[in-house]
Amino acid sequence: MSEKKLRLGEELISPLHALYDGLVIEGKPRKAHISANHSVWVVTRYQDARQILSHPGVSRDAEKAAALYTRRTGEKRTDVGEVLSHHMLNVDPPDHTRLRGLVGKAFTSRHVESLHPYIEEVTQGLLDDIAAREQADLMADYSVPLTVSVICQLLGVPAADRDHIRSSWEMQADLLPHEDAEKLAHEQADYLQQLLKAKRSAPANDVFSDLVKAADESGDLSEQELIGMAHLLLMSGFETTMNMMGNAMVTLLTHPEELALLRAQPDLLPNALEEIVRHDSPVRASMLRFTSADVDLDDVTIPAGEFIVVSIQTANHDPSRFSDPERLDFFRNVDGHLGYGYGVHYCIGAPLARLESRLAIGRLLQRFPDLALAVPSRELQWLPVTFLRALVAVPVIPGRSVPASAA
Repeated sequence: MSEKKLRLGEELISPLHALYDGLVIEGKPRKAHISANHSVWVVTRYQDARQILSHPGVSRDAEKAAALYTRRTGEKRTDVGEVLSHHMLNVDPPDHTRLRGLVGKAFTSRHVESLHPYIEEVTQGLLDDIAAREQADLMADYSVPLTVSVICQLLGVPAADRDHIRSSWEMQADLLPHEDAEKLAHEQADYLQQLLKAKRSAPANDVFSDLVKAADESGDLSEQELIGMAHLLLMSGFETTMNMMGNAMVTLLTHPEELALLRAQPDLLPNALEEIVRHDSPVRASMLRFTSADVDLDDVTIPAGEFIVVSIQTANHDPSRFSDPERLDFFRNVDGHLGYGYGVHYCIGAPLARLESRLAIGRLLQRFPDLALAVPSRELQWLPVTFLRALVAVPVIPGRSVPASAA
């Protein structure tokens, strides 16, 4: 992937950079070519994005997408981790509805709020560790261990296994060669199969136990789907949230006036975080979709059998929806931003992500009033992943620490 480029008009765009940055938002959907025989339609405008993300003629069915790819290119699509791919993000209703219904109650705002004391406890412990250092990394030392601990607590992953979960993700994030990545995927599947087997024989009060019970009682979940759903809930339960926290802290530390406003008016934090997700979403673009029927937008028809990708980042900066979109405005009415998706695939973990980020960032700002980046922002490194906006590290100087009891 790193050697490929996308062609949009006469411009070649490297996937390792901001694929959708700088695209003309006013432009209608148009094709970008990943290779000579493989093209995608790129959607950048806000209203077009909402239509595509909720249109019944646009599909996320992974098996049909693979068949379409083969028909169009003559090549067999070799996605890494097929053993883990049988989950709700890769299917359409009614299968999507069935799978989402099995886990939906675990991510309601009411259920997620029950994790509040646990998140507070983990947060304070990590902040204590940071307070003892002259320099820290807000990714490795804070957002990663926090989000891994929380999702493992919710799902029912034993505490002794959490270092394994973290190291497994870190290997996955290293963009391994195909053979190594496939080996890792099978190792992850084997681990989850054993964990779910243990939940079946000794259930507890956790999501994985409930998922196994629901699967066994209803017969609505195959063993492949059970493993795929477990992997999806585990990995997506912390990856996007930890990246959002890293992006949010860099945004705040590079916008001193807005940071001062937030310190002075902490009640703004929930809306401020929504604005930050709109302004600098950890998800640059939607997962790849394809048209199962002709899709009519205002000024273009995308024929059936075409791949589509939606630029979340660009749609969230569409001035027809958000005035002066480049400005960070914590008083903005940010309802309807696409940072958590839209339509049936709207992020099921959004309530958890919101609670975690509100507590983590709020407590961090309270605890360290002089917090500052340890390097110039231009030196921060981003993971070379097309569809995500994710920092490798956020080195900071904590400065003086306000005691937790006073924060």
